[in-house]
Amino acid sequence: MIPNYKVQVPQESIDLIVEVLKSGWIGGDGPKVKEFETKIAEIVGNKNILALNSGTSALQLALRIAGVSGGEVVSTPMTCFATNAAIAQEGADIVWTDIDPETGNIDPYDIAKRVTKRTRAIMIVHWGGFPCDLDLINKIAKVFNIPVIEDAAQALGSEYKGKPIGIHSDYVAFSTQAIKIINTADGGLLATKRRKDWETAKRLRWYGIDRDKRIDGPTFWHYPIKETGSKMQMTDILAALGLGQLPYLDDILKHRRKIAKIYDKAIDNNKNLKRQKVIEGAKPNYWIYTVITQGNKHRLELYEKLKSIGVRAEEAHRRNDLYPVFKKYKKEELPGVARFDESEIIVPVGQWVTEEKADQIAQVLANF
Repeated sequence: MIPNYKVQVPQESIDLIVEVLKSGWIGGDGPKVKEFETKIAEIVGNKNILALNSGTSALQLALRIAGVSGGEVVSTPMTCFATNAAIAQEGADIVWTDIDPETGNIDPYDIAKRVTKRTRAIMIVHWGGFPCDLDLINKIAKVFNIPVIEDAAQALGSEYKGKPIGIHSDYVAFSTQAIKIINTADGGLLATKRRKDWETAKRLRWYGIDRDKRIDGPTFWHYPIKETGSKMQMTDILAALGLGQLPYLDDILKHRRKIAKIYDKAIDNNKNLKRQKVIEGAKPNYWIYTVITQGNKHRLELYEKLKSIGVRAEEAHRRNDLYPVFKKYKKEELPGVARFDESEIIVPVGQWVTEEKADQIAQVLANF
């Protein structure tokens, strides 16, 4: 069965990991972590990059620095549970916001309706690596003087209006978890617009310690610690795993976009299906390829058709606002979420999908 997700570990990663194991520095914030941060900074065009132990940690740091505790965060229910779990963990109330059922992304106009005096941040998610309307969202945020946090867990390599995701908003959180386009087994990255926020995040990812301000004594050393953080660093072993994959990033993106075009053509000739809409100025990385069916029954029928040719189709995420853990937050009428949640299904688009297999999948999509 051809999967939607597959771990990719090239020989270069293995060689670098062995090198790290022999170096004596296998823990956090070592030379490989710094090298990984530098190379990611070049890819996204933002020097304010921190490597972390997870994408969730990146979200939590952004929320902490934004000062959301005790306030509200406007967010989308159509995402991985981790997005909204991070908000709850930081002591903020989640305000559910509708999405555009054609894009799967948060509806900027609905954001404006949900902002109150208690709103401390806007959390957006690039579904499947398809960029949101960042210009409009940041314009709304500027009007209300609140920060935007991009959950770009799925969007490394995506672009918006000719610029990489990672530079448009106050905070951008990437994931390098095992099945992402670039993986470090588990890990994440935080990009900040302001250098001051980067400096704060750098302290908070290691208990609140500023390692550049170490004070040495004859028998011990200490730091002027002024706030408490957590242990959120990426290790050199995991950074090495990611570094070995970076030379392949361009080829990975080209392949995914090529396969996506094959599916696009098939779906565009079928009135029974739709593909996830790409907004003007957006260039997705196609971490996943989302097909929009006519409803759950229709979705299950497509699942069976693809299964018959050895292809795994599945739902990417479930709407978060229905989870019991979030029952204390106000229920909202979210028609876009309801439509998308009952109709989305994803099909394989990774580098393990050959063009020959993609043509076979496309034939099913064209004739379904």
